[in-house]
Amino acid sequence: MTNNTGCTFCKTGIKGLLCELPSQLKNDTPILCKRGIYEDAYCVGTLTPEQYTRGHTLLVLKNHRADITDPNISSEELLGFITAIHKVTNHLKNKARNDRGEPPSRIHVLSLCDGIKHLHAHLIPRYCYDKSEREFYIENYWDREKDNRESKEDFRSAVREGKIEIHGMWYAAYHEMGYKNSKFWKYTDKERALNLQALAEKLRMTLIQS
Repeated sequence: MTNNTGCTFCKTGIKGLLCELPSQLKNDTPILCKRGIYEDAYCVGTLTPEQYTRGHTLLVLKNHRADITDPNISSEELLGFITAIHKVTNHLKNKARNDRGEPPSRIHVLSLCDGIKHLHAHLIPRYCYDKSEREFYIENYWDREKDNRESKEDFRSAVREGKIEIHGMWYAAYHEMGYKNSKFWKYTDKERALNLQALAEKLRMTLIQS
C-alpha cells in the first residue's frame, strides 16, 4: 500500500478502515469495530460510520491515487477497482435489508473524491421510497418535471401514488443531509460500533488481513 501523509485513509490504514470506527468526539481515540466486509489485492470495503442508508459501504483503493484521473493509476488498479465495485454492489443488492426487511431496488455508486482525495466509491443501497422521500422529491424537483405534467398537483399525486419513476442523485444527497438526525447516528459510539459489527457480520464477503 502506498501512502500520502496528508490523506485520512492513508493515516488510518487498511487495518483501521476494516477494524476501527472514528469517534463522534473530535480527536478522540477510534473505537475498535470490525466493520470491514470486503478485501482483495487492490481494494477494501468497509461500512461507513454515517450509514446514509443501511449497508452504505465505502470501497477504497489500497494505493493512494487522488481520483480516477490520477496519472499514476495503473490499468490493473483501475480494473481491480471497477471489478470490486461490481462484486460488492451485486452482493449488497442481494444481501442488504432496510429496517423494514426490504431489499434495495438499486445500489447507487458515487465516486467524488473531493473531500478525501484518495480514490474511493460510496455504495449506497437505494430502498423503496418512503413518504418523507417522496415529499422531498415533490418539493424540490417540480421544476425539473413540470414540462411533462399538467400541474404541480398532478405531479404530486403521481409521485405519491408511485405512477412515475423518481430518479437522480437527490436520494444520496437527501440521506447525507439528514444522517445526523437518524436513529443510528444518535447511538453512543459503543452502540454504533456494536450495530456496525453486527451488520458487517451479515454482509461480510471476504477479508485477507490476518
